Amino acid sequence: VPPIALKFIGIVQTAAKAQRLAVLSDGRGGIPVYGKEGDIIEGRYRILRIGNESIEMAYLDGRGRQTIRLSGG
Repeated sequence: VPPIALKFIGIVQTAAKAQRLAVLSDGRGGIPVYGKEGDIIEGRYRILRIGNESIEMAYLDGRGRQTIRLSGG
């Protein structure tokens, strides 16, 4: 299974702290993608868990679970 080719570059939290959104980049200078736990990203991946230093993602079919560390870039 190929690695998930996204970078985890930050977290956005709502004012009421009710929801955390991961900020992801494809590394090609495009517009960042935002998603919460359970969201489907780029039609291929699902965000499983958002932590303070990393997120856990998997392919939609459940294979290839991967932890992506915060890169800030």
